[in-house]
Amino acid sequence: MKRYLKTYSGIISAISLLIVLNYVVWKQDVFNFWVLLFGGIFFISGIIWLGAVFWNIVMESGWSGRAVSGLNAVLSTFAFLGICIVLYAFVLRWDVSIDLTQEGRRTLSPQTVKVLQSINKDVKVLCFFINIDEESVVIARDKTLRFLEQCKKHTPFLNVEILDPQIDRARLEALEITHASTQGTIVLKCGSRQRVIMLTGANPRMEERDFTQALISVLKETETKIGYLTGHDETPIDDTSPSGLSTAKKIIEGETYKIEPFQISVELPEIPKSYETVIIHNPKGDLNREELSAILNFLNAGGRLFIFFEPWISVRLGKSGGENLRPWLKEQLGVDVGSDIAFTVQRKNAWEIELRSDPKPFENVEKDFMDFRGSMRIDHPITQRMDQPLLWRAVRTVDPVEKLQDNLQVFPLLRTPPDYWAETDLSRLAEGGTVKYETGEKEGPLYVAVAGMRTKDQPDGTKKRSRFVVVGDADFITNERISIGGHVNFLLNSLAWLTEHDELIAIRPTTKEDKPIVLTNTQKQWLLWCAVMMTPQIVLIAGILVYFVRRKSK
Repeated sequence: MKRYLKTYSGIISAISLLIVLNYVVWKQDVFNFWVLLFGGIFFISGIIWLGAVFWNIVMESGWSGRAVSGLNAVLSTFAFLGICIVLYAFVLRWDVSIDLTQEGRRTLSPQTVKVLQSINKDVKVLCFFINIDEESVVIARDKTLRFLEQCKKHTPFLNVEILDPQIDRARLEALEITHASTQGTIVLKCGSRQRVIMLTGANPRMEERDFTQALISVLKETETKIGYLTGHDETPIDDTSPSGLSTAKKIIEGETYKIEPFQISVELPEIPKSYETVIIHNPKGDLNREELSAILNFLNAGGRLFIFFEPWISVRLGKSGGENLRPWLKEQLGVDVGSDIAFTVQRKNAWEIELRSDPKPFENVEKDFMDFRGSMRIDHPITQRMDQPLLWRAVRTVDPVEKLQDNLQVFPLLRTPPDYWAETDLSRLAEGGTVKYETGEKEGPLYVAVAGMRTKDQPDGTKKRSRFVVVGDADFITNERISIGGHVNFLLNSLAWLTEHDELIAIRPTTKEDKPIVLTNTQKQWLLWCAVMMTPQIVLIAGILVYFVRRKSK
């Protein structure tokens, strides 16, 4: 009788446990009548089985021999489980993961980490998500919270709060948000400054770049104003065509800069003092003497200058736009902008240049081998951490003059691979003719971008230091090309160095996206059941069959 009690109670306990586990995994519901019923049966029958086992051991073997061995086995099992639990606790505390996702959702960019670590005041992150079971909302909420958990590891000042816009309507209106996105609204608030990120689209998610730019914005108390010089047939800053700059403007303003177009008046030739930096982008007409004088006065007062050149302007006439700017730069800033184009016969598009940090093409080049890693200068803040390539086309050479004035410092930033030369016969190229290297033309590597500083003594005995960046290409920041490789990083790193916002100089987050697979509820149930329950039960059934086959064979 006791033998049957032990056998049947064990079988009933095992079957009840399997029913409970399968039901919980399939229905995702623990507090259910059937779960509680079979859970109770499992508990009672399990107690009876354990009691029967120990009673059988004690009555048949006493407290020696087999009884002691059985008790030792039980205690060893519990000790092993305890060790496993302790090891699991250590693994949970050791928060290390390998990011294998396409969108990089388990790894933050260096710039995001740098900004997070620089926070020294509380920042509230209010996440408004409607509490519904819609798949797109659930995915957006989970991705956002997972990303914010990564961010919180780098700063104690990030306070995340999850709210429902339908329930917490008063909080939403207090933030002066008239409506919230049904797929999610994120509000970053620090003091009196706040930024709102709306999650929209077929696959809504909070982009790391949007979050980082919003975080930088709320942390800064003032906006840095940038002037965009017009009046010489420059590309309009709001132009949305492929050759326009509207995307560049949006990216620049995303880092808390305020950029606006302006002209230098002939009657009152001066640059507004509110501008910290002035951008001159590929002027197709020449600047007059009064404008150049106003720019010089701006630099003397500590202003910053960012100039982009392009070699393909009026090339059939043998000259380019902004030509009177070239001798002015050489005289005042020690920058020699060539009337040429970097050319090679090693590429299909001979005037296209790929600028990388790969040192292999420069293995036999001794010039500047200590200052550059591939095409990137390694000891300047703009390029020292850049590891994404730039793909420029139709580029002028930009060099420091041989003898700089004592108040000037000019540093080459980027250089072409050594198989380029500076082609000066632009008219022949424009007519479709073939060209080749000729004696006297500059050989590669060719400098195509420089950065510099200029010091000017003031009447009161103090010194004003201005900064400037001159680039031999202009279309790399246009709408159709700014998304290539490191174009955004070079543009924003240059602005950050010019304005001395070192916290913004870093590798910026990308916007890679790995679209989620949306499953139905039934598909999710089958997937979870197969992963959690099917395999163990197959192994269990196989073990039982082997046991009975071996027992029958004996």
